[in-house]
Amino acid sequence: MILHPKGMPDILPRDQNWWLKIGQVTSEVASIYDFSFIETPIVEHSSLFEASLGASSDVVEKQMFVLKTKGGDNLALRPEGTAGVVRAYLENRLGYYAQPLKVYYAGPMFRYEQPQAGRFRQFHQVGFEVLGDSDPFYDLQILLSVSRFFNLLKIKDFIIRINTIGCRVCRPTYRRKLQDYYSKIKGEICPDCERRLELNPLRILDCKNKKCIELKAGAPTILDYLCHSCNSHFRKVLELVENNNIIYESDPYLVRGLDYYSRTVFEFFGRESGAALASGGRYDYLSEILGWYPLAGVGAAIGVERVSGVLRAGKMELD
Repeated sequence: MILHPKGMPDILPRDQNWWLKIGQVTSEVASIYDFSFIETPIVEHSSLFEASLGASSDVVEKQMFVLKTKGGDNLALRPEGTAGVVRAYLENRLGYYAQPLKVYYAGPMFRYEQPQAGRFRQFHQVGFEVLGDSDPFYDLQILLSVSRFFNLLKIKDFIIRINTIGCRVCRPTYRRKLQDYYSKIKGEICPDCERRLELNPLRILDCKNKKCIELKAGAPTILDYLCHSCNSHFRKVLELVENNNIIYESDPYLVRGLDYYSRTVFEFFGRESGAALASGGRYDYLSEILGWYPLAGVGAAIGVERVSGVLRAGKMELD
């Protein structure tokens, strides 16, 4: 008896109305905020993700599906959408067509994880990206786009958490402060975080281990170490958010698990479930990490399965 691969469930006819509604709302939000559609390959060179996500990231170390071709190429099923979009922008010189360029995508992603509620090995994301401008206005526009997405689906029960993780100038100082703090309690953190302490101490702040969460409460926050430029950028983002009546929480320990993020980071959490429904941030160094010229960018990805689950659980009416 042959069954579906573990963590890669079928999308059945009984669920089609939810998926069709999410697709309809995605197109509507793209139209409102003038995003053009882009589709990148499901398979990319594995080096794209090793460089962009960080060779020591959990995604690259533990979760990527890597394929070896007969010709000797190392390919990977895409674990997320942003790196491929930036690669396509640079390779196809899309900056000549619009500055900034605003694109959206929708499709399957793949991570070798232990399947559980809301977490699969094949999952789907909707993403909105703005490439080519570092103005805080575009941080706001991404937040507005995702908020509008949830509002059109009549999902009201979410909270936005926002932070900044600084830049090349101020983040190294903060990393050292984190290393100083966690080095004193190294025996109390989990084995994964002991390894993260040397490789990337910011990732300790994202650990889901109960003890590590408790110890985080005494850790230094980056807000005390921001350079003038990052402080100004973050203040402007929050000012724009407040002026647009977006309800949010400032979370000084919020980080993202991928190396390419800089400055603004955020997550949309379901109040009842506590699960992240969408997340993103600014990635102004990603193009340089990939070996190209500097290119500012900001974006967000929405978890379709998780959103579909919220719709079903709340028995939302579909118009």
